[in-house]
Amino acid sequence: MYDNLDLAVVHKDCPNINFMDTIPQYLTKVTTEGSSDFGQYLTGYLDNAKIKITENRVKFYDSSICKYYLGDNFKTLSKGDTKRAIEKLSDSLHLPFELAEVTRIDFAQNILVKYDEKIYYPYLGEAQYYNRLEQNNGLYYNNQLRQLLFYGKEYEQKVKKQNIPELYQNQNVIRFEMRFKKRLGRQLNKASIISKMLYNETFYSDMVKRWRAEYIAIQKINSKLIGMHPTGSKKEFIENLALFSVLELGQSKVLYKVKEWQEQGKITKKQAYDLRVATKELSKIKLDDVGNELIAELDKKIKEVSYNW
Repeated sequence: MYDNLDLAVVHKDCPNINFMDTIPQYLTKVTTEGSSDFGQYLTGYLDNAKIKITENRVKFYDSSICKYYLGDNFKTLSKGDTKRAIEKLSDSLHLPFELAEVTRIDFAQNILVKYDEKIYYPYLGEAQYYNRLEQNNGLYYNNQLRQLLFYGKEYEQKVKKQNIPELYQNQNVIRFEMRFKKRLGRQLNKASIISKMLYNETFYSDMVKRWRAEYIAIQKINSKLIGMHPTGSKKEFIENLALFSVLELGQSKVLYKVKEWQEQGKITKKQAYDLRVATKELSKIKLDDVGNELIAELDKKIKEVSYNW
């Protein structure tokens, strides 16, 4: 379930290696060389992964460990795959990346759903400690340390003109992603996060539980519109909308407002009577009592993933 990782090997873990002299030869491509207040630096690529080298550290950053290892990031890495990916990185750069400090984790999974991903977003409400932001390319929950994200993975691949695995072709795929961007040790109750911890069974299990808990903590919107009968009739559609307005406001409040208008002389006694009758007639319209099918589907799929990792 891992995707993007930021990993940094520091010089104290391999003091006999001169990073600036030794590591650049292993890169696929060098893009930038220069100096700053912190000394010399070099950036480049190891295949499709970004690498930054300084005198004190070598960093794998802003890259998908999944794409580096598997060639694409449509899927995510299991516990075992993550171990093998870090071993590959270590072998390629001749550095002990199992000892690397982890400064970012994107933990995610693809969810196959019945409908287009965008119709699920309105039923995912606010989440404590996050700012909710719905955009064209997905639904974001942001705070200073973390981000939760729902987006259409198949759609993203098409936009980027990247291949879609056969399993996911012509499917509706929601990706639910949990991103730890800063202060990982503090957030995960560890002094620090080291790469080899990522494929520790207890740590990985805790990450799956945290991923599910973050989803559960999002308020689910149980809109009364869910119970609206599909109709092509304009008259029935307007009646349904009127009913849901009464349900949302409460029948007593609507009837009180009618009484208020009558007492203020804004409507006649006959008009008030007709409005009361119409309001009560609306309440006789039956609703579908099927619950929120869309959220029930997501709940079930998230549960299945978290129990079968």
